[in-house]
Amino acid sequence: MSKFLIAAIGLAFLLGSSVTMASGNKESSMPPMSAQDILNKMQCDNKKAGEKIKDRVDGEMVTCPAKLKQPNFGK
Repeated sequence: MSKFLIAAIGLAFLLGSSVTMASGNKESSMPPMSAQDILNKMQCDNKKAGEKIKDRVDGEMVTCPAKLKQPNFGK
């Protein structure tokens, strides 16, 4: 009986924590960023302002500092 109880508590904890992680952080003050913007920002970190980099997603040239595009997350 105690093994069943321990397994049930462990399962509830596991499911509860995975649902919490999947829900995201709704209290964040940061604006949503697309993966493309994050990659461009990372590539521009060690570049001077005005240098050009090639976007890894669509191949267009981006001038540093990379302008963030407004993501359209299913709207």
